[in-house]
Amino acid sequence: MKKFTSLYTVLFLLSTMFSPFSSAKVSSDADVTQYMALSGINVALNSIPAQMSAMNQQMQMTAKDPEQAQKVMNLLLNAWRLDDVKQVVFEHIKDNFSADEMQKLLTWLNGDLARRIKMAEAKASIPSFNQDLMNYMAILQTTPPTTERIKVVRNFVETTNLVEHSLNIVTAVAKGTIEGLMVANPGQGINEVQIQTQLTQMEAMMRPGLEQQMIMVSYFIYQSLTEQEIAQYTQFYQQPLGQKELTVMYEGIGQALNYWSTIAFEDIAAEFIE
Repeated sequence: MKKFTSLYTVLFLLSTMFSPFSSAKVSSDADVTQYMALSGINVALNSIPAQMSAMNQQMQMTAKDPEQAQKVMNLLLNAWRLDDVKQVVFEHIKDNFSADEMQKLLTWLNGDLARRIKMAEAKASIPSFNQDLMNYMAILQTTPPTTERIKVVRNFVETTNLVEHSLNIVTAVAKGTIEGLMVANPGQGINEVQIQTQLTQMEAMMRPGLEQQMIMVSYFIYQSLTEQEIAQYTQFYQQPLGQKELTVMYEGIGQALNYWSTIAFEDIAAEFIE
């Protein structure tokens, strides 16, 4: 579950067209750096290897050649060169945020509510998260949330489209892992259509459970916030700038994953294909 919650804090933006004379409106390097730190994007990028490792543990149980599968996973993990990936994200943000948009986002992120929200979301990255969540869920069985809280939390999950975005990220990581194994084992005869079919089936199986997970995790992470504060947080993402941020955040993660898979496949090919 932790591998999904980290996705709350991932951020990126839609392309913005600038004229040759609008360089003064481009976001500064300092602002972009601050944005990546405050928004949680750095934490999200740091969490990707853990997601891949979790998938590897599952795949090891059914792998025909566990030793080779582990070797492929090591190459995949080594290809996640964090500094390079962050640079891809950095450039994407800088290219697609105007200085005015960036200032509005920084103003929001530096506000008291946003800071407390990011502190709450940081619970997803601590070692005891899973156990803390299980303990909280046990409490919910005897002290369920109010009707109002159920309403605002569900509205937050739906407004931010957490389920769909999370599925896209998990699928992208899974696709990169599977294709890496295919590069290492070209004789297995699995093609792109078969891979996509498998991923589609995986999405269908994951979707119902993931929606429930997102709601339960939201109860836990935002337990210190009032219903009014959660509604205010949701309202930000109902605005054009908030919607743009959500859309491009996941586009940016997609760019990072594409960069990673390109490097990974080159490394795998060099290792396994003469």
